[in-house]
Amino acid sequence: MLVIMTLNSLPLVLVAGAVSLYRKEGENLGFWRRLVFLTGIIFNMVSAAVLMSFTVHALAATKPVDLDRLYPVLEMMGASFLASIFGCCGKRASRVLLVVDGLLTTGLWYFAALGASP
Repeated sequence: MLVIMTLNSLPLVLVAGAVSLYRKEGENLGFWRRLVFLTGIIFNMVSAAVLMSFTVHALAATKPVDLDRLYPVLEMMGASFLASIFGCCGKRASRVLLVVDGLLTTGLWYFAALGASP
């Protein structure tokens, strides 16, 4: 259970790293690139936070619950995949971190939904 929680908290750590690197590298980006990159960061933050609550709810459930209907699984997978695409508008290490984090979050959403579906 500790491994699952650690693996699902990794996207939050990576997006925090992308934000801190963006603060150093993002000054030279144009307006549209900055806007798209920040949108990707926000999408990934929301998706990672909902993934953590999904995982906690799945692990804490004592009776069977249809989590696929309670959580917007497909929308969160789409948001994290869009974040990986929007991450291409960044610069240097923050770009790499956001793209990798978006793909990791998409994969974790897939496996979490697969494990929680009846």
